[in-house]
Amino acid sequence: MRISTLLFSILLLLSFTFSSCRDEASTAGEGWMDSNYRNVVTDTCTISFNTILSDSLATSGDTICQIGHHKDNIYGDITSSFNVEYKVPSYSFNDISKYRYDSLTIRMETSGNYFGDTLSTQRISLYKLKANISFDESNYLYNCSYTPHNSTPLATIEYKPYIYNRKKIVEMKLPDTWGKEWFNLLLNDDKNVETQEGFRNYFKGIAFVPESNGNCINGIQVNDSSMIIRIYYHQIDVTEKGRTFDFKPSTTYNYSNVTYDRTGTPLEKMKNGTDNPYSSFNSNHQTYLQGMLGTYTSISFPYLNDLNGYGDLVSIESAVLKLYPVKGTYDDKEYPLPKKLSLYTANENNLAGSVVTNYSGSSVQNGNLVTDKVLNEDTYYSFDLTSFLTTNLGAIGYHKEKLQILLPTASFYSTVQGVVFDDGYNTANSYKKNTKLTVLFKIYTNSLK
Repeated sequence: MRISTLLFSILLLLSFTFSSCRDEASTAGEGWMDSNYRNVVTDTCTISFNTILSDSLATSGDTICQIGHHKDNIYGDITSSFNVEYKVPSYSFNDISKYRYDSLTIRMETSGNYFGDTLSTQRISLYKLKANISFDESNYLYNCSYTPHNSTPLATIEYKPYIYNRKKIVEMKLPDTWGKEWFNLLLNDDKNVETQEGFRNYFKGIAFVPESNGNCINGIQVNDSSMIIRIYYHQIDVTEKGRTFDFKPSTTYNYSNVTYDRTGTPLEKMKNGTDNPYSSFNSNHQTYLQGMLGTYTSISFPYLNDLNGYGDLVSIESAVLKLYPVKGTYDDKEYPLPKKLSLYTANENNLAGSVVTNYSGSSVQNGNLVTDKVLNEDTYYSFDLTSFLTTNLGAIGYHKEKLQILLPTASFYSTVQGVVFDDGYNTANSYKKNTKLTVLFKIYTNSLK
């Protein structure tokens, strides 16, 4: 299954025991009717978590690419490369002046997102593509797409990304043999630089491939001032005047290619597809969501309708879901937690429905992130599920909905950041700091029955 706008799923079973934390009984009615109302609070509701993996994720035309390599025992061995076509610049030389080539560089501006050790030196090899970048029948390219490239690199660059969330501009020198070749094409009005079509046939593009000894995947902006290849030259008149030509990256013909090996991780045996949800019971009681690798979390409440057995009428007054990241899987230095998450409804076949709003319906929920910067014990995302559970109380079959949690679209398709959630039983988290759903519901019982 190939999809470009993608939402995914996961299962985790806790157990639907209800413990009454507060009981406010009252008698109401006139003459022939007696009734009891009770408010009950429970935080032991059964939740089912699954991780779902898509077989492909559209990454073409992104304005942020991911380049780097990272390996650990949580997410596995990940390599992200970037393939891009370049645009020939507009240029003009006059017939009177003389011109001199100076140097060739590549200019890169980091996007501010990262995954891994930003203090480690990144080495990236630039390979000339052997074929033009081309779309499939759906006009997309994916994280699993591949374009062949030469075996010998045009150049290898290295840099240290940045510390924490700072953006950084780096400009690195490229080989002069390459620079002089392109400069002479422009200087001589060569047919290969007269049109974009001519240039893309002459130079099909570049594959930016990280070396496997690095341990960071870094976001880099793709626009008219980043990922550009720049020629520096001089116009020699009475005085010398420095000038530049910029070969800018195509914002159409580009995509990130992501490969991974999950051997030795909790998701080692997971298969792709929405029909292969991977239960958190099979993944060390944790569930994953991660951008560009196509994993997201599916949540269901299998025994929600048991609430109706507590009285003649049951109404949900409030419901708050707290999702706790697994301790040891995140930190500010290497594994920053996403600031926002997206929450959607889905049907029994994991087809996405609508975005989940707050109880009043006035705003979209992005997960309220609370951070414990001292002990990392009480860090969690919270969601108000009052409206969702109220709607689904009593629903059966096709009408019964699930929830899907993933990164916001802008991050899901352009970063490899992610989060690993505890399903309520993970031993890395303390007993009182586990994922849970707290529900306040009102019970009405007709005493005349």
